[in-house]
Amino acid sequence: MATEMIGQWDDLVSRPELRGCRVKVTVIDQPSDKPCTNDWLQSLRQMAANGVRVASPADDSRESIYEGKQ
Repeated sequence: MATEMIGQWDDLVSRPELRGCRVKVTVIDQPSDKPCTNDWLQSLRQMAANGVRVASPADDSRESIYEGKQ
């Protein structure tokens, strides 16, 4: 079941009920008085502005990580 939460990144990222959950991040806006200084976040916002979508998400399951290792 999907749950929608809206708030500032710093507030949402520390919420214990989100730990271990699969999430989707949508950047709604950025306050003009607070410029982005984080390169990763800035590149994420640029991708969102360009409409770039991930075609196939990474498979980070335990099975795929340890596949072929014994």
